[in-house]
Amino acid sequence: MIEIRTGPAVAAHDIKALWDKIAFSRGRDPETIRLAVEETDWFVHAWDGDRLVATARVITDGAFYATLWDVIVDPEYQGQGIGKLVMQRAVEPFLDRNFSFIALYAAEGKEGFYTKLGFDAHPRGMKLKESQWPKSPD
Repeated sequence: MIEIRTGPAVAAHDIKALWDKIAFSRGRDPETIRLAVEETDWFVHAWDGDRLVATARVITDGAFYATLWDVIVDPEYQGQGIGKLVMQRAVEPFLDRNFSFIALYAAEGKEGFYTKLGFDAHPRGMKLKESQWPKSPD
């Protein structure tokens, strides 16, 4: 039976074991993972016994905006509704408080999953190319 939990009480090695199964999160350093989860405002995780099978993190300003990160479901558990349960638990607190904007970055090919949950593409989404950042004059 899958149990959905909230809170940051997850060991970095458990998160790394799950995240290493997904291309976009593979190879992240355990200490950096620990820091990311520690600095996360709302962390949702799903367990099958003692096995971490899904995560979602939410970063928020507390009033207007929330962004979901690292929505990851173990490939062996995909297609069972776990991702939907994790997403519901991740956004509920912010819907209840009438946040004006809840965003996420979807992994390539997963857009349809998020569309079914009520998300759509936002035409003004932008991402900084680190190499393009203007340097400050010395």
